[in-house]
Amino acid sequence: MSDYAFNYSFNITGNASTAAQQITGDVTALNNTVKQATGIWDSFAGKVVAFNQLSQFVEGFSRTVDETLAPGAALNASLADLSAISGETGESLKTIERYARDAAKTFGGSAAQSVESYKLLLSQLSPELAKTPDALKAMGDNIAVLSKTMGGDAKAAAEVLTTAMNQYGVSLADPMEASRKMAQMMNVMAAGQAGSAELPTIKVALEQCGMAAKAAGVSFEETNAAIQVLDKAGKKGAEGGVALRNVMSILATGRFLPKDVQEELTAAGVDINALTDKSKTLTERLQPLKTVLDDTALFTKLFGRENSNAAMALVQGIDEVNRYTDVISGTNTAFEQAGIIMESYNEKKARIQARFDDFRISIFNATGDFGIWVETVAGSLVPLSQLMPLIMGVGKAMTLVKSINFAGVFSSLSRVVTAARYQLLFMNAELRTGQMVSIGFLGNITRATAAVVRFATVGLLSGIKALGAWVLSLVTGGTASATFAGIASGAFATFKVAAVSACRAVGIAIMNIPIIGWIAAAIAGLIALGVYFWNTSAKFRAVLKGLGAAFVATFKGIWNLAKNVFGSIGDLIKAAFSLDGKGIKEAINRLKGGFSEFGSSVGKAFNDAYEGEMARSKAEQEAKKKAEAGDTDDPVVVAPDSGGGAISTGLAGIGGSPDKADKIKNINVTIEKVIDKFEIHTTNMHEDIGKVKEMVAEALTGAVNDVNYAM
Repeated sequence: MSDYAFNYSFNITGNASTAAQQITGDVTALNNTVKQATGIWDSFAGKVVAFNQLSQFVEGFSRTVDETLAPGAALNASLADLSAISGETGESLKTIERYARDAAKTFGGSAAQSVESYKLLLSQLSPELAKTPDALKAMGDNIAVLSKTMGGDAKAAAEVLTTAMNQYGVSLADPMEASRKMAQMMNVMAAGQAGSAELPTIKVALEQCGMAAKAAGVSFEETNAAIQVLDKAGKKGAEGGVALRNVMSILATGRFLPKDVQEELTAAGVDINALTDKSKTLTERLQPLKTVLDDTALFTKLFGRENSNAAMALVQGIDEVNRYTDVISGTNTAFEQAGIIMESYNEKKARIQARFDDFRISIFNATGDFGIWVETVAGSLVPLSQLMPLIMGVGKAMTLVKSINFAGVFSSLSRVVTAARYQLLFMNAELRTGQMVSIGFLGNITRATAAVVRFATVGLLSGIKALGAWVLSLVTGGTASATFAGIASGAFATFKVAAVSACRAVGIAIMNIPIIGWIAAAIAGLIALGVYFWNTSAKFRAVLKGLGAAFVATFKGIWNLAKNVFGSIGDLIKAAFSLDGKGIKEAINRLKGGFSEFGSSVGKAFNDAYEGEMARSKAEQEAKKKAEAGDTDDPVVVAPDSGGGAISTGLAGIGGSPDKADKIKNINVTIEKVIDKFEIHTTNMHEDIGKVKEMVAEALTGAVNDVNYAM
């Protein structure tokens, strides 16, 4: 038989000196090339920085130009829309532009907003107004004045005024007269706000009753007064407008009223013709109906069920309608209210801003398309400026490469390779012998990795080789069999060393991991200690089982305890508020009993588990002792026949006769009396009847064990 050993060594050979000299020459050439490249970069870097600053300047200049020309661009767009609506161009359009800029400086806001008001007038009234710029300006000023009383909402103000003019059919044949009529209506509606209806509400009501009032000969002032009275009576907005329109329509019916209604009105002294007389005011037509105001049936028959309440409110409020009419007639309320509002800080600021915007509009008109070209050029330069950080980063990278000492880097690399070579040689020797110590965290990890790789290659291959050689040694004979046996022995030895070295290297690596290794070792030690005590100490097992049972009982009893505690607290509070002394006492006793019951259940769970484990361990120990001291044959216990004594008579004797031929021991047991006397003495029984049952069972079990010991 011969032995075979496989030795592995790592050798690094070659013309290192020649290669190092060649590398040094190449590094020198690379340094020269890098210096040339960085020199070019240094010259280019200044140009890049200058270009970046130029692009930022152009971008900032473009933003400034855009903000400067913004008011002019907005005005230009609004004038283009107005020109498309009205067809006005040239000088007429320039006149409208001038009026819009003047309105902005007078009332604040923007010139484009004034043009938007003009556009609403042209679309709501007539495009022909553009042919009379003065009238258009006057109407635009009215909108601006009324908008001050509506929170600066020029669009809403324009809708209120154009609705009033359209509903009352104001003629636009004379645009200047129409503008004066608009101002009059504006003052009436502004003064009408002394009532409960606001301007938007008045507008909605006029949309329903304006034409009917015009047709019935009711003045705009009296119509607004009636709207205010109906609004106060609960008929607001469109509902009030519809109600007023229906009342005026019924009054205008006159002789076409139902015959029975006419007879009743005539009998009450009401002149039917007076109800339809357009030369009279609305209140004068309603005045005769006061005589039938108390006749609800006639009033409902005359105006209808849906309109009777509105008509009644108007008849009862005749004096109020007249008062409102006098208050809102011939006033200048809208201008007065606007004047007060325009003295506020924000309004003054808006007018000053409008003057600066007017100057910027002049710049826009003077520069023409200059702003378009500036924005286009800036938009082209911005992407280039955004690439500047990338270009600067490339430059910094080239500078970093220039600063590297490649000769020193390769020299350090050569030293590292040499050290690694010797380290591998030492590590290979350790893995061959299996004798190793800790060499630091990284060294241990590296060695463990190498050991596992060596086992996965050399070890497994050696194991396969050993199995093959062993099989061949079995099927051959003579010298060949001995040779194969020697090969198998050497291969198995190599496999064993590789496996042991791998396990030992991995174990050393794990145990020397900072903190983790110590934790693993401590856990392993605690587990081993716990297993030892579990297997050797009955009390240890009993305590652990008792604690486990107590833990389970604690969580099972928490819910019942919580219900009992909160229920007792609730009963206690209820009894305290009711001054029920008995209830308070019962609640406190229930609270105390809940805690006592909880503690007793936890303690009982621990005791039961502890005592059960101790009893089981004791039984096992006794059985073991008996097995060691007695016969190895298992006894067979034969129950006594019916002729034996009763159990209740006590234990009389034990006897038996072994049968040597069958190697079976037969034992006859006669039990006369199991327990002679059984007494339980207790003064404080906290447990339930189950505890008594357990004590009885324990006594009976002890008696039976006495029988076993006697056997």
